[in-house]
Amino acid sequence: MMTDVTVAKETMLFFQSLILGAGLSLLYDVLRIIRRETRHQAVAVSLEDIVYFLVCGMVTFGFILKDNSGQVRGYIVVGEVIGWIICHMTVGEVAVRIFVWVFDLVKRIICFWVSILISPFVWIGRRFCRLIRKIEKRLCINLKKVMQKEKYNLKRKRMMLYNLGSRFRKTRV
Repeated sequence: MMTDVTVAKETMLFFQSLILGAGLSLLYDVLRIIRRETRHQAVAVSLEDIVYFLVCGMVTFGFILKDNSGQVRGYIVVGEVIGWIICHMTVGEVAVRIFVWVFDLVKRIICFWVSILISPFVWIGRRFCRLIRKIEKRLCINLKKVMQKEKYNLKRKRMMLYNLGSRFRKTRV
């Protein structure tokens, strides 16, 4: 079976595989940005990496199937790896730093505006808490006084009941 393979076509496939590798590197940079901006557990990072490599495998398989009739050539894989490394070492580092900086800036702006919008409610909440503390303090003082009076009154009433029994005895005349 003779296929129509020319040097020009192989060169074009090599350059396309370089671009594909760069695109996959930028996809990985998106993962890196997400990881820097959100907290991840080790299991989540591992799952993200597995999904990333599965996507890379499917994209590479689709590229080889479409553009090279399913024939795996070493220069295509090498081109992808070289494109990935070049993009990762140059554009990827700069892109990640820029996007992290932009996300931090947006996060600060959002936090600033949220703090401005929430500050009246915080002020009202603090005033309400102070009022509740004052009421609580007064109630505690009054309850302590009431409890002390009740203890005293209970003792006195008990003594009074004891004395009352002797007071109201019928005397014989």
